[in-house]
Amino acid sequence: MDIELFYTPQTRASRPRWLLEELAVPYRLRPVDLFGGERNPVHPLGSVPAIRIDGETLIESGAICHWLADRFPDKGLAPAMDDPRRARYEQWMFFVPATLEPPAFDILLHTTILPEKHRVEAIVPFATKGHRRVLRMLAEELDHDGYLLGEQFSCADIMLGTTLTWLPEQLEDYPPLLAYTERVTARPAWQRATPPINETA
Repeated sequence: MDIELFYTPQTRASRPRWLLEELAVPYRLRPVDLFGGERNPVHPLGSVPAIRIDGETLIESGAICHWLADRFPDKGLAPAMDDPRRARYEQWMFFVPATLEPPAFDILLHTTILPEKHRVEAIVPFATKGHRRVLRMLAEELDHDGYLLGEQFSCADIMLGTTLTWLPEQLEDYPPLLAYTERVTARPAWQRATPPINETA
């Protein structure tokens, strides 16, 4: 299988890159200087991530991760369809981009990403309130020493763990989430997939 990942650090492209490292399958990294104005030539919106698998292009980090985790069942990163844990796995795979990510991204947009003249200050406390509501729920869910599916690390933890690193200061009031984030980011695959901030790939 020929895999090429179009990637910019500190974006949603970190999710499939981490997964590819967990899967330990060969792939090529195609850096895209998105923040420097470069457009991704294989993404219809010029964004990242996008992945080429045997010449076919797939976009959306969640879709890419979902497909790859199922494509390599022997790696154990996605429960089989007849596994009792599959329903909860699907829940968390969709929960992250649909429920956790929107308020977190709004906070980032209006404090960091957008130029100051385009930021809307009033959005931040509203988004923060929504974000903390989700964090409280996750802290109850993860008040143990394991992962979203119990003892088994899965692709859902890649989706969640990556997103929790966006706003580390927001986790300070939630010890279970701090511990969980430390656990998942201590994994060798995360370390290989996450370059220092001053590096580009």
